[in-house]
Amino acid sequence: MKISLVTPCFNSAAYLEDTIRSVLSQEIPDFEYMVVDGGSTDGTADIIRKYADRLAWWVSERDSGQVDALNKGFARATGEIVGFINADDVLLPGALRAVHEAFARQPEVDLLYGEVEWIDSEGRPTGSHAGKISDLGEALDIYSVWWSQRQWVQPEVFYRRELKERVGVFDQRYNLAFDFDFWVRCFRAGARVARIPEQLVQFRVHANQKSSAAAQAADEIRAVVRCHLDSGAAISPAHRRRLEARLSYDLYQLGIDSRPGFLRALLGNPGWLRAPEVRDRIRAACTRLLFHRKGLPSNR
Repeated sequence: MKISLVTPCFNSAAYLEDTIRSVLSQEIPDFEYMVVDGGSTDGTADIIRKYADRLAWWVSERDSGQVDALNKGFARATGEIVGFINADDVLLPGALRAVHEAFARQPEVDLLYGEVEWIDSEGRPTGSHAGKISDLGEALDIYSVWWSQRQWVQPEVFYRRELKERVGVFDQRYNLAFDFDFWVRCFRAGARVARIPEQLVQFRVHANQKSSAAAQAADEIRAVVRCHLDSGAAISPAHRRRLEARLSYDLYQLGIDSRPGFLRALLGNPGWLRAPEVRDRIRAACTRLLFHRKGLPSNR
């Protein structure tokens, strides 16, 4: 069972060699590795050339960004299992063997995810993370799951190529949340998911990475949820109503310059009462009013 791995990169000379070496040092007999560079000008291509004889394919040419590069790489993948790792992250020793063995033990599973270790710009460990998502409802629940420390971190996720072909290419409408959208589409396509209870990758957190653009990423994630809710994602009616309420209130909170007052907005959106943030806000307002009437400090 061959594993195909793709690394997209652009001006990634600072960390790319660590990434490439971490992949090529994996002790597994059957895997292929492809590096897709967007026409870097900082020496990235020179680093790739050092390892060209051990790569299944590589290219350095202008593209339209990370998503374009990944779609280009996956179009050439021939392995039964596929995944990608960015040019600033590092596979831990034994990671691909663990992935291979887990898929072999569970032929019914379409997608596997593990755990990650956070590292800083110098490669020093700063913490760890273990996600937990098992169905479409949890994947779409960005409030109680995704933004509550149960999210997946991209390089820990691997899937069967058959699932990738069924779901399709990464959507270039999303610059930062394309992987989140893809995973939601996997669940909508009926993907069966399992977890490998061990760290597979070191995820580097540094100032220049795309994922540090938190506000833009959050906007794209909200847009992904909105798109899938509008297109009929199969979740329970009660769960849909809760998500709709939280998403609507979330967007209201972001519209600071033009939004009406909270009470007026609530009257027009009574469904917000399903959102715990709204109930907490009402409870806090009532507490402040009660203390005010008693002549006591509201923070008492």
